Parts: sequence; C-alpha cells; structure tokens
Amino acid sequence: MHTQQDNQNFETFHQLHHQSKPFILANVWNVKSAQIVEASGFNAMATSSGAIADSLGYKDGEQIPFAELLYIIKRIKSAISIPLSVDLERGYTHNLVLLNEHIQALVDAGVSGINIEDAQGVDVYLKKLNSIAAYLKNTSQQIFINARTDAFLQKLPSPLESTIERARLYREAGADGLFVTGVSDADVIRKIVSSTTLPVNVVATPAISVKALEDCGVKRISMAVFLYRSTYSNMEKTAKEILNTRSFEAMF
Repeated sequence: MHTQQDNQNFETFHQLHHQSKPFILANVWNVKSAQIVEASGFNAMATSSGAIADSLGYKDGEQIPFAELLYIIKRIKSAISIPLSVDLERGYTHNLVLLNEHIQALVDAGVSGINIEDAQGVDVYLKKLNSIAAYLKNTSQQIFINARTDAFLQKLPSPLESTIERARLYREAGADGLFVTGVSDADVIRKIVSSTTLPVNVVATPAISVKALEDCGVKRISMAVFLYRSTYSNMEKTAKEILNTRSFEAMF
C-alpha cells in the first residue's frame, strides 16, 4: 500500500538529484546493511543487484528470481524510513506487460526509484523505458527512473558520443536521471554533465574525489557492490586471523 510517507520519500529523492552539491548514495543488500546506512546519516539508499545476488548465492545478471528480489526489497523497506531505490538490472523480463507488473510491485512496496540498464542496446531499452514511463503516467504514479547507460563499461566505439546521444533519447523517453558506468575521467564526466539536463550519477572510485565530481557537476555518487565487498572483506580478514592466531581477539 502506497502511503503519504512514500510520496514524501519520492519528493525527497527527486530533490536530492537537484541540489547544488552531489549526494552520496549507499548501496545495501539486506535489512541490517540498510539499517546501518540510515543510522549513519545517509539521506537515501539503493539496492545493489550484485550484492543481493551474491549474498543469496546467485550470480549477478538477473539470475535471482524477481520474487526473491522483491521479498528482500520489502524486508528492507519495512525497516527504514528514508528513500529506497532499486537496482532493477534489465527489468527481469523482456515482456513489457510483465515489466509494468514489476514496476507496480515496486511502487506498491513504497520504492522511490529504479535503475534500469541498457546493456541490450538502445532499441530494446527505449521500448522498456517508454513502456515504464507511459505506465506510470497512465496510472498517475511516480518512481524516479535512473537510466543506466553502459557504453563505457561495454567498451563500445565512441563511448562519449554514444552516451551523449543516449542521454538525449532517454530524457525524451521519460528518464529522470542518467547513470553512466565505467567512467572515472573528470574531463569525460564534465562533458557528459554539460551535454544533458538530466542529473548525472556515477559510481564512487578512488581515482576521483567527491570534490572533483562536484566540480564536474555530478549530482549522485553511488557505491555499487563495493560497500558489500568491503564489509565481507573485513569479515574474511577477521575469520582468517582467528584461525591463524588461535585467538578470538580479532572479533572483539
């Protein structure tokens, strides 16, 4: 059931993309990670498809059934009060009717936004994007559509030109934001930002600071699967230390 709080969360999430400075978005994979992120003071969070899949023993890339993903999303949503965006990968279907059912399930769960990626190519992607945008308009519902474009990640020819053209097409189709993966060059990011009116989202990297991304005009910085990996890397280190030292001190 969509509540007044859900409507407020959508408005908050939308506004976060239109501030003078970028907001940092933490990516979560279960209730506990989500609770820690909210308690730490983040203004919004998003799921990581890779982190959720890996935590449940699936490979990334829509190997997890949508019903299982939805269960995790509902559990997370029940435990937090800040906006939640969902990594929807490619939509978990090629069927546009079923895709809209997935969107409705997320709206019903109180989700504020989605990422949906164009790895299958522009033609397939535009059909999905147009379908989602039309469905939301026809049902008078709202969800922030962050259009993920993988021209750099997929190492396509002329990735900058492709990204700029895709940004134009996706904005016209109803996207609310542009998520560019696989890019960490400040000059390239600045060119992308200056070419579109969509707020631009990139993934955090040690190669470029938050201040540098702010100077480029980036509006959203997300963490993808890296917070998850960092968490379990620390656990692995502790577990190995217990065995190697024959002591439990590393846990405390």
